[in-house]
Amino acid sequence: KHKMVKKELSNEQRERIIGAYLSGTKQKVISAQLSIAPSTVNDTIKRYKQTHSATPKKRPGRPKTLTDRDVRVLKRIVREDRFGSLPVLTGKLNSDLETTLHTNTVRRYLHDEGIRCYTAKKKPHLTKKQRCNRLRWCREKRDWKEEWKQIVWSDESRFTLFKSDGRTRVWRNSGETYNKDCIQPTVKFGGGSVMFWGCFSWNGIGPLVLVDGNMDSEAYINVLANNFIPWMRDYPDSVFQQDGAPCHTSSYSTWWMSTHGIRTLNWVAQSPDLNPIENLWNHLDRQVRKRKPLPQTKQDLITAIQEEWSNISLEKLQNLIMSLPHRIEAVIKAKGGNTKY
Repeated sequence: KHKMVKKELSNEQRERIIGAYLSGTKQKVISAQLSIAPSTVNDTIKRYKQTHSATPKKRPGRPKTLTDRDVRVLKRIVREDRFGSLPVLTGKLNSDLETTLHTNTVRRYLHDEGIRCYTAKKKPHLTKKQRCNRLRWCREKRDWKEEWKQIVWSDESRFTLFKSDGRTRVWRNSGETYNKDCIQPTVKFGGGSVMFWGCFSWNGIGPLVLVDGNMDSEAYINVLANNFIPWMRDYPDSVFQQDGAPCHTSSYSTWWMSTHGIRTLNWVAQSPDLNPIENLWNHLDRQVRKRKPLPQTKQDLITAIQEEWSNISLEKLQNLIMSLPHRIEAVIKAKGGNTKY
């Protein structure tokens, strides 16, 4: 007795069934000769009678698990929890829709909608008032060209030994990089090892000063008196830029700067993207991390930073300053919001 096999037929088997049928062979005999189940032989002949073809029509793929409405629910879940892990998002969707979807299925649907998981950009959180102020400031300075060459850019920065990259993942479409709910708000001076104050201008790199402990108004004035004032004598037309840190803007610091003839640039809060020294700190950090071997101690780190600071080229500094008009336009385009800088 022949063993009957129930599985998808090859084209050749189908042709043989139809060939035998057309030559007058009975279905029971075809089934026995070809070891194909009688029901399969019957179905093949029946299909041939209807369509005049031995091969079946291409079957549609697996039906879509989610309806358009379900996909909208999924997108809403992502919008409400941009930083949720895939299992968490899948769990919320399954509980909302009373389904048991696999994470891979949910990932596939997200990808179909152009939503992928990216590293979240770290940017300051901006209030409505701060966005308005940034926009106004940029509009005022939209036509500046040569003026930028007079500015001395300054800031403090902390450097740590082997800082983790601290990346956070976020679900978003490709165009949503700097959307308010897709960025990770930064906190200034998180964690610490060594802190430096530095400045630079179109004419070159300025002093780099190691700051001991925390920076208060008194420490800040000491840095300016001992380092900035002597350096500035060569550039009497300079305009000094500083951010709104309390030690920079205290009444004592403001009074001291005015009595020492330091002209300051009116600055706008929460705007590291408008201060090119932020990019210089990042460049410095990258250069230090490229070193072999990496700095092992605090003193190694201090030495490495000082050496890399003195290696920064004039071209690098001038390119950063020439990016100001582009930064201004980017803030105006973002209506005062965060930009890529």
